[in-house]
Amino acid sequence: MKKGVKIAFGIVGVLAAGAAALTAWQWNNINALRYGLTLDKDTIDQRLQDNEQALSDAMAEYNIQGYTFSQEEIAQLADGTLSTEEAAKRLLEGQTPLAASPEGASGQQGNGSQEAGAQSETDQAIQEQIAAMYVLRSTYVGKLETIAQSAIDEYTAGEHTEENRKQVVYDKLDQLTELEKECDAQVAQVVSRLRELLKEAGRDDSLAKQVEETYQNEKSLKKAAYLEEFQNG
Repeated sequence: MKKGVKIAFGIVGVLAAGAAALTAWQWNNINALRYGLTLDKDTIDQRLQDNEQALSDAMAEYNIQGYTFSQEEIAQLADGTLSTEEAAKRLLEGQTPLAASPEGASGQQGNGSQEAGAQSETDQAIQEQIAAMYVLRSTYVGKLETIAQSAIDEYTAGEHTEENRKQVVYDKLDQLTELEKECDAQVAQVVSRLRELLKEAGRDDSLAKQVEETYQNEKSLKKAAYLEEFQNG
């Protein structure tokens, strides 16, 4: 394996090992270490695909079609020139509008229309939160790859030794920890708002749980993928 690739894989491996001591991320990193040390690359890749499908299913439930962000958009999300809100709007542009819920429509016309209208607005708001979650996932991955590339560049410009490789990786730990902390906070806001909206719609919070679990699994599996390659590469 090329040295630069080892750097990229090693970065999140170190994050998984080093940040395990931090209570806020302990469980996620323990899972990452467990996956990375017990699962092979093909199994991890398959679980990542399954996890991505779970998010796609949640999107499909609210008529959100998949959207592939361009490399330019990913870079803009990573450096903050493209906001989460604007990216979510782009994702929702051209999507099929959600129809008003038929619940309550069989009652008096006035009340039925008002209830259906309120339900439709709530569903639209839920749709926006799911889109925001998709954007946050893309943002996290984009920023992660930016940090990995900067580490590769630093290693390439320095001495090509094992000690230097490890030092470059450890030097990125604080940056990676801050990135995860920032993304966790944004996801927590989305999940909290999603729970509020689901409650307004008279539904349970299973969708919010699914979105949250998908994010946590994504983090653990990506760290595990990097860790497995770092250990075996």
